[in-house]
Amino acid sequence: MKKNDLLSFIGRYHLAGATTSVKWVAKDGKLQTSFITDDQNVIGTLEADNLDLGDHELGVYATPALVKMLSAVSDDLDVNVNAVDKTAVSVAIKDKDVNMTFMLADLSVIRQVPDLKNTPDWNASLEITKEFTNKFIKAKNALPESENFGIKCSGDEAEVIINYSTINNNRITFHEKVTNGKDMNVICFSSTLLKEILQANKDYKHGELSVSEAGLAKVTFTLPNGTSTYYLVQLQTS
Repeated sequence: MKKNDLLSFIGRYHLAGATTSVKWVAKDGKLQTSFITDDQNVIGTLEADNLDLGDHELGVYATPALVKMLSAVSDDLDVNVNAVDKTAVSVAIKDKDVNMTFMLADLSVIRQVPDLKNTPDWNASLEITKEFTNKFIKAKNALPESENFGIKCSGDEAEVIINYSTINNNRITFHEKVTNGKDMNVICFSSTLLKEILQANKDYKHGELSVSEAGLAKVTFTLPNGTSTYYLVQLQTS
């Protein structure tokens, strides 16, 4: 197993510290997880088809500790799950020089992730291109104190507003073409988390952002070795 492949999987839910505890499901040569960020503003699911950990459910309670431990090994790894009575208790990780053990948690202490099978109709969808990603990240970096971005749809165009507020304030706005567009007033989501989502999935083959006036946004990526889906919950703004 390649360390960078494992770190990429972790990074897509960890989101620079936004999610700390998850359940990994390993089966049929794939690794999957569903997660909710600690602030409960993003729910997501990930799947990677290049990470084979056998058939196990793993309680990863301390993701930051695992990330730090992986910094101590080289890129080529042997990773094996240690189980007692079919219950995964630890993960053994080693390279040619270093051996380490990461302890797993009881699954009962991992936060349950809400089921989002019934999603609302989407008012508009836009393709996440490299240009969109660069514009969004640069705008967020230019206003590091901003906590939200707003989206307003009108016809076949969406207005993306970093640091939206109903009062006068510093903000950055750019426009994007949308498909299946329906008029929608400004709805806000976490700019910090979308920035981390875009950075964590920078190797995507295709990406899409869909927004509903019901207060939900959906971000999906087709990746070279899997998929990732995120649901962002509306933020209330002043």
